[in-house]
Amino acid sequence: ASPDVQNWAITMNPYIPEPGFYKVYMMVPGCQNTNTCQSRGLVDVLLKTNGEVAFDARNLTQNNLLDEEVYIRTVYAPASTDKFRPSVQINLSPYAKVDPQAQRVEAVVDYVRFERVTSFGNLNGVIRMDPDLSSQKQLHMAIYGGLEDSLPEDSVVYAATSGLSNDTRSDETLFLGGKFGGAEQGYYNIAQYRDRKLIPLNATGLYGTVNSMVFMDASLYVGGEFNGTADMKTALGNIAQYNTTDESWYPLSGGTDGPVTNVVPYSPFGSHSVAFTGSFSTLYAAAGSGDQNLTSGGLAMWDTSTAQWSSLPYIAGTPTLVFADPWEDRDFNVALVAGAFSAVAALEANGTVVLSSDGGIKSLNVPGAGLQPDSEGRLVVNSGLWYAKDNTTTPVLIVGGQFQTQDGTTNLAQLQDGKWQKLLGGINGEILTINNAANLLFVGGVSNIAIDPKSNKPSGFGGLVVYNMDKKDVIGVQSLEGSDDSNGSAVRINKIAVRADTSMVVVGGDFATAGGLLSCPYVCTLDINESQWSPLATSTLVDQVTDMLFTDKLLVVAGTFKNGTEPTSYLMTYDFDINFWANVTGAENLPGPVTTLTHADHEESAGMYYIIGTSESSGTP
Repeated sequence: ASPDVQNWAITMNPYIPEPGFYKVYMMVPGCQNTNTCQSRGLVDVLLKTNGEVAFDARNLTQNNLLDEEVYIRTVYAPASTDKFRPSVQINLSPYAKVDPQAQRVEAVVDYVRFERVTSFGNLNGVIRMDPDLSSQKQLHMAIYGGLEDSLPEDSVVYAATSGLSNDTRSDETLFLGGKFGGAEQGYYNIAQYRDRKLIPLNATGLYGTVNSMVFMDASLYVGGEFNGTADMKTALGNIAQYNTTDESWYPLSGGTDGPVTNVVPYSPFGSHSVAFTGSFSTLYAAAGSGDQNLTSGGLAMWDTSTAQWSSLPYIAGTPTLVFADPWEDRDFNVALVAGAFSAVAALEANGTVVLSSDGGIKSLNVPGAGLQPDSEGRLVVNSGLWYAKDNTTTPVLIVGGQFQTQDGTTNLAQLQDGKWQKLLGGINGEILTINNAANLLFVGGVSNIAIDPKSNKPSGFGGLVVYNMDKKDVIGVQSLEGSDDSNGSAVRINKIAVRADTSMVVVGGDFATAGGLLSCPYVCTLDINESQWSPLATSTLVDQVTDMLFTDKLLVVAGTFKNGTEPTSYLMTYDFDINFWANVTGAENLPGPVTTLTHADHEESAGMYYIIGTSESSGTP
């Protein structure tokens, strides 16, 4: 053909005996023996494997000196029929350039060969598959194959995940983890595949096997059996975080005492929760943190937003597998934990939980920093309140009961940074009630007084403490004492109620006097400005006050009231304006003692309250 003729073409129609994937080759005779190298031009090859779809390879050179079989591409081809055969068309390229002395442009093809692909080789641990499995797509191209930059031979890949890296390139990245690589490749056991190339992570990877990983919040969370980065500069205990923003490795606390087998996003705990399972029983605290190691039954939850371990669901047994639905756009993501266990619950918490307005429930403290049983194995929380100095400060939760904390505090603690910590020492008796008026905290419970053998003076918890939250100091008030023991060991404070818009605090329980002199049986008032105790008007109380609350400016008191031969009453009110006790309408129908009173916080039930108690005859609630 002359140099100006560009519509010249060679078309071949090979016979394809059966459908499948084929590598297509084109035999180009050498130009040296025929002395045609100066006239050889570039060619375009067009492949048609069905009547609609075409594949092309453009600007292929034909200036090979010797005979050469040129690889075109791998295609899917249906079996030939009487009506159709695949076609291969070779055209002169519009950009064909030849020697100016040449009289013609030449394109030469000896044959076209289709080689059936029975299996894809050179996979080395990874097979790539197109997620579009439509029949039309399968006709167009190979939907599976290896990476263009493959791992070295004998590679084993256990995990693969992808995410949008937050580094300077900010592109979608495939991460591979397993047992592969070495000094020649520059990566060990984990690598990223981007721009069609395998690229090492910082520190060249991990020193040990990677079993599982997940990408979340611009970071890669990895689990396996490794003890640090491959360059030995960062210690890691079988779990790690790789932050793509600063391209650095970080430990998750101190790691685990055994290998991790599964890492998944755990959607039931929110969008920032990662679950780990494996053959481990301990979550080590970070070196130098002062925290305690955590006991784990092979399941752990990491909160990526706080970089702390989360409270777990309650599982009686050993989980071996965890699965979670990773699709963020689904309305109801699911999670599955499997293993040898006999009972489960949505949450495991020691002593305290938070109930939200939508009915949800969650733990308050970080794992390992929760309330713990005391020396006698008791873990009871009886009372608690949120305290804030003013509207500009963050509320602090204070609870009381029978327990101890990680720092050794007993029975009274405050929650700070997810950890229960000491508020006030020396509380060796059970706390039953907590309340506050302004910056004063009132703590009541069961007294535990003993005579110090060295000083020969009474010491211990007297049943009531007033604590100034601003000054961090105990306020001295006269002690409440029992009728039979001047050292106060028989005192029990069941309830502390604060009268609104006054300086009055009402204390109820089991006691007889204030300071051993002022008769004040079962219920007494304290003026917090004067630190002065005062009794209420004489009542018919014959036993301890079990609970109290203010409603409609009246003090509702639960206890045992006996007035001569009249029926026993378990509930009465006290009017401070006229200093008078009155019966509660309908209380005569109560079957037994009242143990608990609580407000009915509804707009349509102002002044109403719930009553809980036991039957006098059977003792049942």
